[in-house]
Amino acid sequence: DTQVPVWSTEASSLNITLQCSDASGLAAAQSQAPVATDNCGGVITYTKASGEFTRGDCDNSGTYTNTWVAKDVCNNTSSVFTQVITIEDTQVPVWSTEASSLNITLQCSDSEGLATAQSQAPVATDNCDSTITYTKTSGSFIAGACANSGTYTNTWTATDG
Repeated sequence: DTQVPVWSTEASSLNITLQCSDASGLAAAQSQAPVATDNCGGVITYTKASGEFTRGDCDNSGTYTNTWVAKDVCNNTSSVFTQVITIEDTQVPVWSTEASSLNITLQCSDSEGLATAQSQAPVATDNCDSTITYTKTSGSFIAGACANSGTYTNTWTATDG
């Protein structure tokens, strides 16, 4: 027996792309394994080399590259089978502060209330990242119909890693 085992699992068929928050999908992908056949039958042993996480453009994206070789009972070794698990973060942060909950109406003489209102900020959550950067755009005072009345409209953007 001089022939090497041959992979019956199609190349790239175990490759998958997952969201960084999909822990069960990652566990399922990591538990998959290819299958090989041998011309003489018998026992085939598989050796898996689990790849470390290679970081991508952001903290929560990247790849795991796992490889296997198969050996028959005569120690004929197959070619390397490669699995690439791609982790991505394509989901935007979601505001956990309810829309309009920071809106407030004040008397024109309530400078302390205005300062407090201007210092408030909404909070967002992210599927993969606990570090969220907030960017506030403070609105200018837009005068209303009568003197000393009007509005400030502030906006925020939440960005994950």
